[in-house]
Amino acid sequence: MSIETIWEDFTSSEKHLFQKSCRRLLKQTFLVRDKDEDYKKMYYFVAKRQEVFEQYFSFIGFDIVLDRENGVVMLRNSAEFGENGKLQGNRLALKKAESLVLCCLWTLYVDRLRSGSLAQTITVSITDLGFTLEKYGLKEPLDKTLMANILKLFSRYNLIEVKGKVGEPDCLIRLYASLQFALDTEEFKKFVEVTEKKMMEKEDTETEEDADDAE
Repeated sequence: MSIETIWEDFTSSEKHLFQKSCRRLLKQTFLVRDKDEDYKKMYYFVAKRQEVFEQYFSFIGFDIVLDRENGVVMLRNSAEFGENGKLQGNRLALKKAESLVLCCLWTLYVDRLRSGSLAQTITVSITDLGFTLEKYGLKEPLDKTLMANILKLFSRYNLIEVKGKVGEPDCLIRLYASLQFALDTEEFKKFVEVTEKKMMEKEDTETEEDADDAE
């Protein structure tokens, strides 16, 4: 059935929801089912009519990825995938600090899953994020304004949700399942390898300096 025919069969409310879902996907890349009732409606609408959305977005070179287990719909650029299926493009260019924070958020999310957390909502504190940043070699805490802007960026793409004001002790970060799609596993492995190498070099340097002081 053509998309034109399907469109004509839609009720006025379905047409509105279709348009709204498409705009959100184009703007935010991810629809997260468990974010709120509004996103839940869009998620289930896309999940129920996946073929219609696939037809529509195929006209501009995009695919729809539906992860029913985690409740995530992702819009990806089909033209940017290589033969092995790995994403080659359609990426947001991140600055060094943004990349570091994203890797740490990804780590925190995966750690919570590996620890056996069955909670529908996974939240971490700014302190948790700070400790993880230190683990990966950040010498000084990020400026509050910079951290707030970085978290705001990731919130825009439905990767996280900040509850509270950055800098206040009760500020929490809700981690969405969409984080699993935001960072390629191989890229993260390379990031960890580079970080561990730098940390080992730092430890060797400090050991040498301690030995020189002892002499």
